[in-house]
Amino acid sequence: MPINLMLEERILIFAPHGRDADVISQTLNKAALNCQVCVDYSSLLEQLGRGAAAALITEEALADADFTQLHRWVEHQESWSDFPFVILSTRQRGQERNPVLNVLERLVNMILLERPVNAETLLRASISALRARRRQYLSRSHLQERARSEEHLRLALHAGRLGSWSMELASSVLLVSDTCKQHFGIAVDSDFTFDDMVQTIHTDDRRRHMEVINAALHSKEDFTIEYQVVWPDQSTHWVQVRGQSMHNESGTPVRMAGISLDISERREAENRLLESQSTLQQFNETLELRIQERTSELALANDRLMKEMAERERTQIALMQAQKMEAVGRLTGGIAHDFNNLLNVVIGNVDLIERLSEDERIKRMAGSARNATKRGAKLTGQLLAFSRNQTLDLKPVDLEAVIEGMRDLIAVSVGSTVQLSIDVQAALPRAFADPNQVEMAILNLAINARDAMPEGGNLHIEVRHREALDGVLKNGPYVVIAVKDSGSGMTQEVLGKVFDPFFTTKAVGKGTGLGLSQVYGIADQSGGLARIDSAIGKGTTVEVWLPVTTAPLAAERAQKAGDSPLMAKESGNILVIEDDPQVRQFIVECLEILGYTVDQAENGWFGLEKLQNAGFDLLIVDFLMPGMNGAEVIGAARERWPHLPIIIATGYADMQAVEKVIDLKAVLRKPFQISELADSVRRAMEDGAQKRVLADHKV
Repeated sequence: MPINLMLEERILIFAPHGRDADVISQTLNKAALNCQVCVDYSSLLEQLGRGAAAALITEEALADADFTQLHRWVEHQESWSDFPFVILSTRQRGQERNPVLNVLERLVNMILLERPVNAETLLRASISALRARRRQYLSRSHLQERARSEEHLRLALHAGRLGSWSMELASSVLLVSDTCKQHFGIAVDSDFTFDDMVQTIHTDDRRRHMEVINAALHSKEDFTIEYQVVWPDQSTHWVQVRGQSMHNESGTPVRMAGISLDISERREAENRLLESQSTLQQFNETLELRIQERTSELALANDRLMKEMAERERTQIALMQAQKMEAVGRLTGGIAHDFNNLLNVVIGNVDLIERLSEDERIKRMAGSARNATKRGAKLTGQLLAFSRNQTLDLKPVDLEAVIEGMRDLIAVSVGSTVQLSIDVQAALPRAFADPNQVEMAILNLAINARDAMPEGGNLHIEVRHREALDGVLKNGPYVVIAVKDSGSGMTQEVLGKVFDPFFTTKAVGKGTGLGLSQVYGIADQSGGLARIDSAIGKGTTVEVWLPVTTAPLAAERAQKAGDSPLMAKESGNILVIEDDPQVRQFIVECLEILGYTVDQAENGWFGLEKLQNAGFDLLIVDFLMPGMNGAEVIGAARERWPHLPIIIATGYADMQAVEKVIDLKAVLRKPFQISELADSVRRAMEDGAQKRVLADHKV
């Protein structure tokens, strides 16, 4: 608030009786003192609030005054102010002092003048009160200047992020600013003692801190120290503390004070700078070496680029070859699928002739025809396997019988310049694998061995029962097929790639690079492993590890099923959906012979329409049909009739789409015999009956 000197230099006069106010005012005006006459008590209080240097009041003016407001004004004076009141009292001889004066003396800074008082005394008392008030104004100025200085210092400390501190040495009482507390990780509303400060200093720096403090106390010089502090959250920060000690007249240190600064960022910057300088120095020292290394790296990169270009060219050629093989595969798959349907009709009717004929000669002829069709079915299965990436049909396999059955095929495939020998361990346990895929794997390995021996050599196929104990495979028994050749062998670099798809060492057009990767995939999907061992000039050995199973052979089950007589008449209403009319007619006739009531449809739409209009106990559907395939028919049927038993009859090798809609136990593979059809139908209807019972029980 700005200062009004006219108001602050006034002397207020409160003498409401007679001519006292005029006389006092004239006396003071002669000495050039600024006077202000107050007509009543409320006017006096108002003028005190506006500002004045002193008040001159007659005793009788306060006779009926309420000192409450006056006391409140006095109590609210600032610390520098002690307003002087000059009281003119009148005491008659023999009378006691007016009690009002006793009350007023306790409330205010009172100067008492007894009347009669001459003009000179009145003037001197007024000037003395004014001089005392001016000294108070001077104290106010000093306090204001000090406050401004402290505010400037506070702003400067805040702008510089500096904290202030001071400590009384005798009592170790530490006074710190809020910023200083923050430097040590302490909340501003928390206590912070000297012991607390020492505890925050990192243990590595405490001793050095005390040494600097002690030296500063004895030398009387300023000190600066930087040390690490550990905050309550265990983070480490750097603080710089500057200070000086203050001594008494005898030279004894009594107090220390100074500032603090968080220098963590500066320290980090210095460390980064040192690291950069060190890195730059190391870089300069090794510049020539780095240039040589970079040149070498560029040369290596150029070599890799050339190799990648050659590899890309080889990959493009392999891709073209793969696309050609894919096209051949699709054509082969289509032919094999249609031929499979024809075989299904032939083998089914031959089976019926063999079972229904009483003529032994005809039965023998039918048996021969059946064996021939089985070989044809096996061929179509291999063609389908070649044409598609299929899910393996894993079952117990007699590897001795498999290898013995393909001995002639292997001998013809490797040629007369290769000496073939086969050694199968006696009493060999059954392997869990896909027999068709095992044959394909062995044939691929034999052909690869032949190509590795262009001038001829020895090919040895060995089958043994072994235990896996190396931790790569699950511990347990395995049947191991080892194909060994005496060829040129491979380098370690080539060995690391032989199982990669499309990798081949043969010339363009001489191989697809799929043989060994297919062998590896067959072993892996069977739960086993493929391994290769080779060295230049020492030939190559490829081992196919297949897990052992104790389940009966698939051939034994098929033989039992094929040799069993026709079962007793069955009952049930069956719908057959098959696009091939001959296959459809064969299935219908077989089911009718077995005693079932059969309806048929030539495609999926007609079949679903018949399901809608009539109740059936079983649905038999082909997979590969134009328009709507078997999987789509099954999906639509499941939505309306969730408990309807379904069999999917297919010779299609890719079972991934089939597995999404139906259990593989409900798949009847083409070509099939009437006994296999009867067994599948009976099993499906029994499973369907159990599911309906469970569903009714839940309801």
